[in-house]
Amino acid sequence: MNITGYLPVGGPMIGLRVLILVSIAVCPFVAAEPTWKKDISPSEIGSHPRIKSGILDLKVSWNGMLDSGKLQVKFAPKDTDKPNAYVVTSSAASLGIAAGLFPYTCNFWSELDPVSLQPQLFSAVETDSEETTSTTVRYAPNRAVCKETTQPIPKGSSKTIERIFEFSPVFDIFSAMLHIRSQKLNTGDEFNLVVLPFKTPYLIKVKVQGREAHLDRKTIRLTVGMRKINGKTLELVPYKKMKKDATLWLSDDDDRIPVEFRAAIFIGDVRATLTNFQRT
Repeated sequence: MNITGYLPVGGPMIGLRVLILVSIAVCPFVAAEPTWKKDISPSEIGSHPRIKSGILDLKVSWNGMLDSGKLQVKFAPKDTDKPNAYVVTSSAASLGIAAGLFPYTCNFWSELDPVSLQPQLFSAVETDSEETTSTTVRYAPNRAVCKETTQPIPKGSSKTIERIFEFSPVFDIFSAMLHIRSQKLNTGDEFNLVVLPFKTPYLIKVKVQGREAHLDRKTIRLTVGMRKINGKTLELVPYKKMKKDATLWLSDDDDRIPVEFRAAIFIGDVRATLTNFQRT
């Protein structure tokens, strides 16, 4: 038998050694399950009524004082022609001094299963002072496929990255938010979700801390923690840009919309505060 095409130069013994070393290196990652996987929450949607159609406006600020951006989210917008999907769109931009320091605009589009609210497609276009990044993530029952293209500003060669993340269930940004708000949200409830918003997966840990008055509204206070996930080994990695768990206040009513979100990140205390909610 001629095995020249299957073994490295140097003979069968070297080829066998390489084969054994590769097997030892690969087998643990094929067979082992991450210990955190057993804590993943069920993907079934809860019984709380969903937002049928509405527009959410929030302002973004540093330390609740300096307005630095605006954010708008549209749930099931009536001007979209997607009868087989629950659509969520979002747009955001930095403002004022922040726009001078960190110029940024983005537009997101999410298509969810109309019954389960599991993600089907997520697309994003983001632009800062250096580049425009276009991202598309397609979600299948056992994997998510991400394609990201970066175009330098004002000119230069574009770069495209494609990644496959084999895991289930996986949420996008909006399906994760809608999944959490659909649950009972009793004090002490915890939820662990795998979220792939762009090319990097994260483990999101949400805990219901209780009910309280916040910004003159009855709210449900939750804490949100994040860890990066190595897409190949599924090892958890610290998310260094967020210094501690973030806090989210949802309105304690049928709407359950974000009243305020606070996160201590690498550029300081960033807040997104509700300014208006309109049913459409």
